[in-house]
Amino acid sequence: MDSKQEVLKRKRMKSDEESSDSDTELKKPLCKYGEKCYQKNSYHVQKFRHPHRDNAAVRPRLETKLEDEKQATTNASLITSGSIEIVEKEKVAGIVDDSNHLMANQENVLQEAEVNADDELPPSPADAKENIKLKFLVEMPDDFYQFWAFCQSICSKNTLEIFKDSLGLELVGPFQLLEQNLKENEPKDKCGNFLTQWRFYYDPPEFQCVMADDLSKGYHIGYFRDSPNEMPMFVGSNTESKGCILTPISDNLFSALSQVISTRIKTADPFKKSQLATLKKQLEDWANRNDIIIEPQSQILKKRKKLMVANTFYECGIVVPVDKKTQVGYRKIPETDANIKKICKKIVESPNLSEQNKNSDALQELVTYVQYANDESDYGMGLELGLDLLAYGGEVFHPTILHLLGVAYELLERPEFTVILKAHLKERRRLAKIDAVE
Repeated sequence: MDSKQEVLKRKRMKSDEESSDSDTELKKPLCKYGEKCYQKNSYHVQKFRHPHRDNAAVRPRLETKLEDEKQATTNASLITSGSIEIVEKEKVAGIVDDSNHLMANQENVLQEAEVNADDELPPSPADAKENIKLKFLVEMPDDFYQFWAFCQSICSKNTLEIFKDSLGLELVGPFQLLEQNLKENEPKDKCGNFLTQWRFYYDPPEFQCVMADDLSKGYHIGYFRDSPNEMPMFVGSNTESKGCILTPISDNLFSALSQVISTRIKTADPFKKSQLATLKKQLEDWANRNDIIIEPQSQILKKRKKLMVANTFYECGIVVPVDKKTQVGYRKIPETDANIKKICKKIVESPNLSEQNKNSDALQELVTYVQYANDESDYGMGLELGLDLLAYGGEVFHPTILHLLGVAYELLERPEFTVILKAHLKERRRLAKIDAVE
């Protein structure tokens, strides 16, 4: 009898939980795009309410609930009569379901990324911040908009090219949306177009380019963030023609540009030095008036090193949640960076498919270690190895990159990065006119 009462008690608890979930769902804000909403990633679905989707799912849920209640009653009867075999079988089935759940999630992430990258976007929101979030899947920090205001205070016309003569830099990506006056009757853009237009060959999903040179060498500046739902950790730069290294410069665009100007002044001719000095003074004066701190590069490097759990080939590190007591969250790849690069080199330079498969055994062994790490909640290893392969370069690694990072981003609740990655790999190309050196 006690067992039967326990089953009925669990039924009541389950009913209370479902009622609570329903109340929580009603408290969510409505999705502004209504039935036109194209978003399918888990973050958006959890944050906003979609009544048209919920209504379509009501009948299947009711049928499932009735079936569960019927099964629970049957199980209670069997327990009362002394037949506990069915309960043991259900426990085994539950374990099997749990082990298969992660694999199903991995497949869903990749399918979801492909759909989202190719979907047409709804009409552009009038609000600039919302428009940027819709197009680039991330929010821009306050200093981004303050920097735009500074640029317009110097030159309200052709603002995107304000630094072209002095520094050879152009404002790109999200800045272009600030200048555009998009109309509702304008042809719809696909999400992937915005995600890849100024995405250089080595750029990881965590990096969003906002300034670029004339593509002679592929030098560009952008924001780096560890999670799509957080503000950037730093402003960094990469020169595509020199390789994958992504260098932290500062924590805001004012400080970053100030450092770039200081570097350029050292090698500039007398006329250019005067021009750059004037620009630097304008920049720093505007920053001081608006309480924007301009720090030396050493400060941001110091801050970054404290947070990093691993370096990666990008040399700017990764950050993942790690339990201080158990150290669960990250484990070191059981191979040195130098040897991983040797493995990658052998695979890329394989003369034929047979040799490539043979040379891939060492990499596959590392992927297996990542799977073990994921099973034990050390999600950082897969993120590190996936980013290492992306940083090394080579189309042969794309399927492995999608697998490793797709799973890592899902487990770390960073699904927007999977969408960005999928769009990037689909159109990955070098933008610099000089061949990059790997």
